[in-house]
Amino acid sequence: MAAPDSESLYRLLAENATDMIMRLDLDGTRTYVSPACRALLGYEAHQLVGISTFSFVYPEDLGAVRERIRLVSEGHGDQRGLNRVIRADGQVVWLESSLRLVRDAAGAPRAIVAVVRDVHEQKQSDARIEQLASTDYLTGLPNRRAFLKALEAMLDQGARCALLFFDLDNFKPINDIHGHSAGDAVLIEVASRLLGEAPPGAFVARLGGDEFAVLLPDSSIAAEHAKLLLQVVAVPIVTGGVVAEMGASIGISRSPQQGHDSESLLRTADMAMYHAKRAGAGRHMFFANDMEEELREKAVYKLRLRQAIAAGEIVPYYQPLVDLRSRRLVGMEVLARWNHPDHGILPPSEFIAHAEHGGMITPLFKDLLRQACRDASLWPDGLKIAVNMSPLQLQDASLSQTVLDILAESGFSPLRLELEVTETGIVHDLTTAKMVLGMLRNAGIRVALDDFGTGYASLRMVKELAVDRLKIDRSFVAALASAPESGRYVSAIIGLARALGLGTTAEGIEDAATMRRIAAMGCDLGQGYYFGRPRPAAELGPWLRGVEDGAPAIPEAEFNAAALRTV
Repeated sequence: MAAPDSESLYRLLAENATDMIMRLDLDGTRTYVSPACRALLGYEAHQLVGISTFSFVYPEDLGAVRERIRLVSEGHGDQRGLNRVIRADGQVVWLESSLRLVRDAAGAPRAIVAVVRDVHEQKQSDARIEQLASTDYLTGLPNRRAFLKALEAMLDQGARCALLFFDLDNFKPINDIHGHSAGDAVLIEVASRLLGEAPPGAFVARLGGDEFAVLLPDSSIAAEHAKLLLQVVAVPIVTGGVVAEMGASIGISRSPQQGHDSESLLRTADMAMYHAKRAGAGRHMFFANDMEEELREKAVYKLRLRQAIAAGEIVPYYQPLVDLRSRRLVGMEVLARWNHPDHGILPPSEFIAHAEHGGMITPLFKDLLRQACRDASLWPDGLKIAVNMSPLQLQDASLSQTVLDILAESGFSPLRLELEVTETGIVHDLTTAKMVLGMLRNAGIRVALDDFGTGYASLRMVKELAVDRLKIDRSFVAALASAPESGRYVSAIIGLARALGLGTTAEGIEDAATMRRIAAMGCDLGQGYYFGRPRPAAELGPWLRGVEDGAPAIPEAEFNAAALRTV
């Protein structure tokens, strides 16, 4: 059999290809169309020959198709692009076409060969992916990504717009008390209310958590709309037998006053929201320049704090933990202090929050724990240390390894270490917290639940986590003499701990009468100014010698080497 010539081979391949192959004149008129056109366009090949390739192109895409034909016919190289066409049945589909110029023997442009492929399903899939990527999975509102895109588009148009940064008040207790399903239902209802009150042209989005944003194309209605939203959200939400009473805080930034870019508007609206929340629930505030100055001062403070951590200015102070039965010292709670070269010793209330917000809490914790382990290694055997952990640290799955590495480095026994955690850190991410605390307990480290009785999820945390000790919040202890119900709360906590086989520590013991009453209730350990104020390691000599001599712990008022006697 004779081999087919090139023209016959070309036609054989074209007529059996799944892609549609066309030959076009330089003006776009079809001179050949392969049979695949039946599947792609619903037409027979003879119906398309002699007709312009611009026929059946979706009107909005016609300009792009004409431009590709022009470029390839003028010798600007191969062209590829996507466009929509209208099939014979009226359906609009997406096609991808690749265009190549064919020249004659003299090199002059002669024709165009087009290979056309059906990409409609892929394009629909991409559109669905784009929609999912731009939509909040829970509320169905646009998400942060879509919101920033809409904001940038509005700014590009030069609109005098307003951004309302919206944060719910008192939302966390709903999750803590009633569970995340109730919290999700509340967020869905809030989203529906915000969307229902949106004026024409507004863009409503959920930025994440309990944060929403409303973008108004007209900044003159910002205050009026903010007041309306606060009223709408303040109406109680009833879902699944739960009545949720909340409020909201709204920060407002405007363009051009606060800038012409999305980052500036979002940042300033966030600052204004923070000030509104700090001023009290249910408020809205416009951004003001003094807020920026305050933020700048905080930034300088955080930089100075970062330098202080690196320089070792954050040091451990120690407060005694006393066995209330024997009145003997059993350990020390480790408390952070900033040994500031200009302002002296600063308490943690001055810097811990800045360390948390500035991403410095982990290095601060590591330095503090490392130094405390070194100090305690020189104390009499058996004395333990109790160290507070920031709630943010319980979201870090590597925390347990960090603690174990420090213990190994210092040679300090894990059996002498107790870590104190608060409920707020646990309920934020219970799964990670359980994993981290479980690894620490498996190593012999004890875990105490701090400030017990003040959170919303106390009983749930005791049930979920295998903690070793409950710390009774100082507010209950301080009120024993003046509020009879405090005594009932304290007794209930001690009874619960005893039933579960847990230890108890009472914070805030400041006088002998309170100490005796707490001890009579059955509490194991106590701490407070009655036994001693926080002190640096160099000033612990009398207490430590008392342990070595077997003497009971002494009250703060008698903190000196000659006063070691029974309390």
